[in-house]
Amino acid sequence: MAILVKPVQRFNPKEPDAPKKWYVTQVTTALVDETQVAMDLADETTLNPSEAMMAIRQLRKILLRRLLGGESVKLGNWGSFSVTISSTGVDAKKDVNARNIKSVNLNFQADEAFKAELQKATFAWVDKLAGDDTKAETPEEENPDDEGESPDPIV
Repeated sequence: MAILVKPVQRFNPKEPDAPKKWYVTQVTTALVDETQVAMDLADETTLNPSEAMMAIRQLRKILLRRLLGGESVKLGNWGSFSVTISSTGVDAKKDVNARNIKSVNLNFQADEAFKAELQKATFAWVDKLAGDDTKAETPEEENPDDEGESPDPIV
């Protein structure tokens, strides 16, 4: 399996007058729901689909309970889940209160082993799969320093 990608031209919001540049962007092909994940889990284990669904739901329940209790949760070599908040600033410490909290966010910090596995991704160009080879500019012509990373091989 490959991650589908396509070239997209964008402008830099920090430099609106600068010319647009081409970037490789990932194309999401589907949204897989909890039921499908449970079916996949059942196929890979000795669990039946109902047991797999129950395990996923219980994991969610436990994860939420721990996070709402102020804990971070590390799941093996997947990574760690934690809660972050976004708040508005005030001038004086005495004015800080819960109304300053704008949102509660979920943070996932992938473990190094998980990140290493993601680096093994292969890619396929959407336009080449569809038979459309008419691109204004190929991503190979991009400046690899645009994002501070070197380009990855793309098939």
